[in-house]
Amino acid sequence: MKRDYGLCLWTFGDIDFEEKCKISKEIGVDGVEVQGDLSQSPEELAAILKKYDLKVLSVTPENVDISSSDENIRASAVQYFLDLISWAKNLGANRICLHGDVGKIHGCGDLTKDWDLLVASTKEIVNKAEEVGLQVVFEVLNRYENHQILTAKEAISLINEVKSDNLYILLDAYHMNIEEACPIQAIKDAGNKLGVYHVADSNRQAIGNGHSDIRGQIKALDEIGFKGPIIMEMVAEGPNPFTPIKHGNYLDVVVNYYKESLRQLKQ
Repeated sequence: MKRDYGLCLWTFGDIDFEEKCKISKEIGVDGVEVQGDLSQSPEELAAILKKYDLKVLSVTPENVDISSSDENIRASAVQYFLDLISWAKNLGANRICLHGDVGKIHGCGDLTKDWDLLVASTKEIVNKAEEVGLQVVFEVLNRYENHQILTAKEAISLINEVKSDNLYILLDAYHMNIEEACPIQAIKDAGNKLGVYHVADSNRQAIGNGHSDIRGQIKALDEIGFKGPIIMEMVAEGPNPFTPIKHGNYLDVVVNYYKESLRQLKQ
């Protein structure tokens, strides 16, 4: 099945955007997931992407709290996404990613209130995206990154509550390794609501460096007729992957992960 293969630009660390695109092109991907940094000109970034013939497969957001019980914080987070929608449209993107505040591992103490705030924020963001023709994919994280939407079934519940055909799911092999009893079944549960698939092995390294059944997950994608992009999101070993590591330069390690993993994915 013909699909676009990409990678997440944030995993290259703090280097120039054009250098990230140059490396991505050398790796051989079709496109990239771009960080939603509103301080950067989307038109200038689009010109660089065009120079290297790279598609914008998705836009990943800054870290904001869309379900905060503090109304000022929540409103600011929602406004960021509303601004991101316009920014992403000018970039030439077809979708943005939405997720909770990474690092927020508990809510206000009232699960119903937390859920209602999440639904309300998601509705407002999705409605604006639909107006301009952008798809929204909600990324399912893990319990160490956020306290809400940890499984495919929970993401489906959110979609059912938001009641929008424009809201899809982003499943990530690394997060599923932590939260799903069976990642393969989670992919099947998502079915035609799966919009993006992130891939890395169980240790967030190259395919084959961990214990996840990536081959089985790709087979499940085929079975559900998944046509969306497969986006690699891999980092080097250690608690801070952007610092010097035992086995060589961080960037070289990650580039090699991507090259080898892309080869396997295409097989």
